[in-house]
Amino acid sequence: MSLLSGLLDHMPPAIAGLDSPKVDSRPRPRLVLANPVERTPRLITSPHANAATATPEWRQARDQYLNHIMVCRSCYAPTGRHCTAGAHLRTSYDATPMEAHQ
Repeated sequence: MSLLSGLLDHMPPAIAGLDSPKVDSRPRPRLVLANPVERTPRLITSPHANAATATPEWRQARDQYLNHIMVCRSCYAPTGRHCTAGAHLRTSYDATPMEAHQ
């Protein structure tokens, strides 16, 4: 006899139909916005601004910064705390343009 079967022996049997909650046939109210909200995109200079279309310089600056903060115990990016090297890498990352000027 297993431990589980010993525990189940003390439970009353489930009766069909009593375990399921009552289903109300009335339709549920739906939530609808009274005034549609128009949001303007932020920090996007073109419709396809992403790392795949970014300049190689931007990707290199991003990779150097991310590689540093992943191993540096002094840097904590969510609060903006960086060591000296991390602060320089972050400044370089922020200053490097994501898109080439045409």
